[in-house]
Formats: sequence, C-alpha cells, structure tokens
Amino acid sequence: MHRSSWYYRSKKNDQPVIEKLQTYAEAYPTRGFDDYYGKIRNEGLKWNRKRVLRVYRLLSLKHRRRHKRRVPDRVKQPLQVPETINYSWNGPP
Repeated sequence: MHRSSWYYRSKKNDQPVIEKLQTYAEAYPTRGFDDYYGKIRNEGLKWNRKRVLRVYRLLSLKHRRRHKRRVPDRVKQPLQVPETINYSWNGPP
C-alpha cells in the first residue's frame, strides 16, 4: 500500500448536513429518511443521497419499519337462512 493512501485524511465537511438533519428530526420526529431527503431536495440543496444517508445513520436517527397489525381471528358461525321468501335480515319488508 502506498504511503499517501495509508496516511490519507478525508477533507469532507458534513456539518451542514448534520445540522439540517437534526433540525428536521426535531421538527418532524416521526418521519423517516425519505421525507427528510425529500425536504432537503425541495429546498434546492444538491447533496448526494448516499452522503445524506450515511450521516443519517451516523446520527442514529433511523426508525424501525412499522408492520401491519394482525387482525384477531373471528369466531366462525354458519350463515343465517331467511325464514321465508322476501324476508329481509332486519325484519319483514
């Protein structure tokens, strides 16, 4: 490995991304990454999605995905048969 790559220090400054994500996290705590990134793009900021996602994960802002709640099993009953012809469920017509 070359010496210059071994001692290389990244010059990235993610401070504006960190500040923007923290303000969105305070204002919209129940939203996720896609909403935050959409708001960033709507403001006209051209930050790379991978960069914003990396900072989002570093800040531990990720939320668990919500799953559908299971509907409890119902008690199965046989269908009711009308007593006579033209007899509605609510009573005689």
